[in-house]
Amino acid sequence: MSTEPRDLRAAVQGYYDALDADDIEAVLSSFSGDVLYRRPGYADMVGLHQLRDYYSSAERTIAPGRHVLRRILVDHLSAAAHGVYEGQLKDGGAPATVGFAAFFTFDGSGRISEHQTYFFVPAV
Repeated sequence: MSTEPRDLRAAVQGYYDALDADDIEAVLSSFSGDVLYRRPGYADMVGLHQLRDYYSSAERTIAPGRHVLRRILVDHLSAAAHGVYEGQLKDGGAPATVGFAAFFTFDGSGRISEHQTYFFVPAV
């Protein structure tokens, strides 16, 4: 994959499409082997093994749903996306709609080397 802006936008969209399809192998193929993954409420995850454990675990609070991306902005090897997750939480409660913003850094081959997500929920 190239690191052209349109290709990095497609890589971000492809990551969310794989999440929505609950295709863990496709999700993991979006990342470099030494990825740094940060998410509120979790310890930093480093590498594909820890990421696989996270995506396969009961600890992950959301069930497969749909990520609706409102915008993806690309600057060199970085991208930012924001949108909403529409789906169900694993606790079986009411359907959830949660806004999010995510930031990506790509390596030279177009794989995600760093990923950080923030959620639009009451916190402070």
